[in-house]
Amino acid sequence: MQQKILLRALILEDRPEDAELMAHELRRSGYDPQWQRVETEPDFLAHLDPPPDVILADYSMPELEAGRALQLLQERGLNIPFIVVSGTIGEDAAVAMMRQGGADYLLKDRLGRLGPAVKHALMENVLREEKSLAEEELQASEVRFHTFMHHSPALAFIKDKSGRILYVNNASSDAEDIAAQLRADTSVFESGEPSRTIEEVTTAGGQVRQMLCFRFIFDDAAGRRLLGGVSVDITEQKAAERALSETLTAKDVLLREVHHRVKNNLQTISSLLNMQAELLPDFAARHALRDAQRRVHSMALIHEQMYGDKDMDEVDFGEYAKRLTRDLFDSFGVQAGRVRLRFALDPVSLAMDQMIPCGLILNELVTNSLKYAFPGERAGEILVSLRCGDGRTVTMAVADNGVGLPPAIEGKRSESLGTRIVEILTRQLGGSLDRQSGGGVSSIVTFTRFSKV
Repeated sequence: MQQKILLRALILEDRPEDAELMAHELRRSGYDPQWQRVETEPDFLAHLDPPPDVILADYSMPELEAGRALQLLQERGLNIPFIVVSGTIGEDAAVAMMRQGGADYLLKDRLGRLGPAVKHALMENVLREEKSLAEEELQASEVRFHTFMHHSPALAFIKDKSGRILYVNNASSDAEDIAAQLRADTSVFESGEPSRTIEEVTTAGGQVRQMLCFRFIFDDAAGRRLLGGVSVDITEQKAAERALSETLTAKDVLLREVHHRVKNNLQTISSLLNMQAELLPDFAARHALRDAQRRVHSMALIHEQMYGDKDMDEVDFGEYAKRLTRDLFDSFGVQAGRVRLRFALDPVSLAMDQMIPCGLILNELVTNSLKYAFPGERAGEILVSLRCGDGRTVTMAVADNGVGLPPAIEGKRSESLGTRIVEILTRQLGGSLDRQSGGGVSSIVTFTRFSKV
């Protein structure tokens, strides 16, 4: 047996037997009516809280007519299906009740329609409530949208394909004027792809503004293709970028000038040391000054390369190594073809903090090979290599195929200044030094390359 539907009914009727007939008809139609009969205005109002599911009202009673009851219901903002059930009701009166807000009407001698009439009225009431809620939500959504757009600092606009403005928020007093100057961008309509542009506009007050504009295509409810746009004023950011660029340019010029001046001063010192060496009669003193002159020259070359390089934070040590080594060959006056120079150099960029110690180490290692590896007219080869396979670990090596280290100092710490300089600078790099002798001398310096911040 199908379970009956609970129905709370308020019956406005002065004849108890008619109210019983209505309740009976509701039960016959599948309802389980929980009903109350009233016939006065005070009783009617008292039974509206809690509100019933449906109100069945006789059209005309001595103390309360259906029209008045419906009016009281509407004054309290209650949306309860109101059905007129009367013994006699004219067509005009019935139409008037429906216009006033009644859900339906029927005659008492046709109570067989009561169940379907109640079902229909309840369904209509649910639909009205859903529609009302949807309209309220739509209105709330509209309010949220307009409030949000009103307070948005970004300019938002909608245009049709001809460029006509359909909507613009009030991001500024010049919002509509600015939106009108921003082009419709037919390419976005044609491709359907969003775009990002920077455009220049002039406000009504004569101010030139830089606008970063994003455009996209969408369809409205009517199916029209429209152009949506969001534009942000980036005038101040652009001005800040220009100021920063100018500052960086000035810094770059100043830094290049510093490198240039340091290079000139070091070259002057190198020249003075060379001149002083030529005046000294003592062979050892003269060679000591020339060694010092070469060390100064190695540092001057670094500043010269940094002065001419695009990126002064880091420079290519491989290119520097070629130039320094060739200068050392020229300085020692090596005969062409007697000692060959070979390179195996990766392009490895180093910062100034590592360039200078690496340059001095390379100077000492090549100098030692040129001084001691090929005595007399002995021929041979010097290989300078530079590797940085993993991007961080740098391996620099100078190898010759000369006479090798003297037996007396193999495996022992050398007290020569050049060797001490190499060891000190290797520790400064946080690296390691490996020297091997056998068929020549191979010196390998390994260290970790500083990461560029």
